[in-house]
Amino acid sequence: MKYPSISIIIPAFNEETNLIRLYASLKRQSYPGEIEYILVNDSSFDETVTISKKFGARIINVKTHDIELNKGIGLSKAKNDLVYWLDADMEVCSDNFFYYLARPLVENTAVIASFTKEFALDSCSKKVNNSLLRFISYHPLQQDPLYAFFSPSIEGQIVIRKKNYSVCKFVPGKIPAVGRILYRRRQLLKTEVGKDKSFIDMEAVETVVRSGYELFAYVPEAKIRHYHAGSLKELIRKRLRNLQRDYLPNFEHKHFTWFDTKSPYGLLKILFWVIYANLIFPELVRGLFFSAKHKDLAFLWQPVVAITTTDAILWGFLSNKKGRKIAKLLISNFFHR
Repeated sequence: MKYPSISIIIPAFNEETNLIRLYASLKRQSYPGEIEYILVNDSSFDETVTISKKFGARIINVKTHDIELNKGIGLSKAKNDLVYWLDADMEVCSDNFFYYLARPLVENTAVIASFTKEFALDSCSKKVNNSLLRFISYHPLQQDPLYAFFSPSIEGQIVIRKKNYSVCKFVPGKIPAVGRILYRRRQLLKTEVGKDKSFIDMEAVETVVRSGYELFAYVPEAKIRHYHAGSLKELIRKRLRNLQRDYLPNFEHKHFTWFDTKSPYGLLKILFWVIYANLIFPELVRGLFFSAKHKDLAFLWQPVVAITTTDAILWGFLSNKKGRKIAKLLISNFFHR
């Protein structure tokens, strides 16, 4: 079979250390087709550009300080059949990573894109010693307890199981929080995503599905690692950053939302989780259970992460004018139905 060409987009700002690891893993790739690497350099003043040129990446220089906008700029410059985004703090583990991801698109023309787990614990050369990173990475999409509670699961969307991958049918409003996805570029550009200047991962998936492209391939065989958060402080900072930079400013016209503001159920679900997480004991029991099941004490993070991320996001909402407006909307809808 002839395999399609791929454009890999990497947004970066002063990422020399992470890029050394990422490029080393990409050099090991074996793919029966053309691959181009595009580095969207956002005013880096370290060795990001030098390292990337040596690797062979095409450099696009920008001054936006907006990673989502930079992803969209990379998309507009891509030329190949398929397009994929990598964060600089990632590492590709499978030598045939892109082959595994591209195979479902070659075999089934109805599949618009493919994706895999965010972090492979059972792959790559190094053992994961960081217990917090290990804890969130047991979830296929690196979701902490709060994130997982409000997100649909991958398993619930699977409609066909193949030997090496599964086909998921995504429905608007019930889409898992999938980040890194290998898309068919031309079809992607036909949707509203192609008209937008920015590319917000999960919002893009919802937009693509609403355009009529429903089938996505889940390929666990493709192994990758996203070194997403090495400490609780970093995890909370990233959750608050996403809330303040994306969710709240774009709330009125977002398709991908965590809860239904028009339904009383939305408020009840939030109240339930806030009370549940702050009780601590239920999540402690779950943590002990999963620690025994997986023989890994990393799950003792369960109650700690649940309560801290919950209260941090709650504070992020209520300390923000837009967040308070959304909270009032939820309460108003609850008492008027």
